[in-house]
Amino acid sequence: MLLSLLICLAGGVAAGLLSGMLGIGGGILIVPLLIYLLPIMGLPPEIIVPTAIGTSLATIMLTTLSSARAHAKRGYVLWHWVKLISPTLIAGGLIGAFLGTRLPPELLQRIFAIMLMFLAVHMVWKHRPRSEDRRINPLGVQSFGGAIGIISALVGIGGGALIVPLLHFYQVAMRNAVAVAAVCSVLLSGFGMLTYMFAGPPIGVTAISGLIGYVYLPAWLAISATSMIFARVGAAVAHKLPVRYLQRGFAVLLISVALHLFFGG
Repeated sequence: MLLSLLICLAGGVAAGLLSGMLGIGGGILIVPLLIYLLPIMGLPPEIIVPTAIGTSLATIMLTTLSSARAHAKRGYVLWHWVKLISPTLIAGGLIGAFLGTRLPPELLQRIFAIMLMFLAVHMVWKHRPRSEDRRINPLGVQSFGGAIGIISALVGIGGGALIVPLLHFYQVAMRNAVAVAAVCSVLLSGFGMLTYMFAGPPIGVTAISGLIGYVYLPAWLAISATSMIFARVGAAVAHKLPVRYLQRGFAVLLISVALHLFFGG
């Protein structure tokens, strides 16, 4: 258990840096980490995947809150975008979290693996939008927001990895897109976390100390303890490092993890 908690602390460092630097939350790292660690920490197999997802959302809420505050202090948050996206994003998140507690764990794991591969490809081959201005279509943006909410809460990511490309399409500067994504991720992951908490484990699973619904407190607190600190660090250095190279290296890691989860998980 001690070694697992130490690994969670280290995972929190990486998740926090990713959240602050790339605006991608940290769930793409936290979920596979917990899928491997939760069995070692004594949780039964039938609740491993939904608990990894629920705990990831709980962690993302605190991590992105720290990141969002750091970006807000620098004046990077475009609040009109937050108001436009967040209503359908939250609604979609509630739907996705509900589905996440009902679908078979093996299916969830494979959906997550496919999502990882998609995000990895996007990191490497980003489409650069043309320079002309694009008129904002509120209905289209909100529809995408709802879809992002469903997918994100279903697989345990904060949504930033999908929100940033959407904003980039509308010519929003990267630092502003990352800041908006951080604020939206706080809302999405918070409501998603509550859904996983209140859904509870299936009938027949013995009560486990530290488990609230599908959120495992020891892992949540250990990861959050370091991720909240390093999210601020990531936000501070986001515009000082060659993030493009970091994205490419991380994409390779994502693909390898995705293949293992899909075929060997």
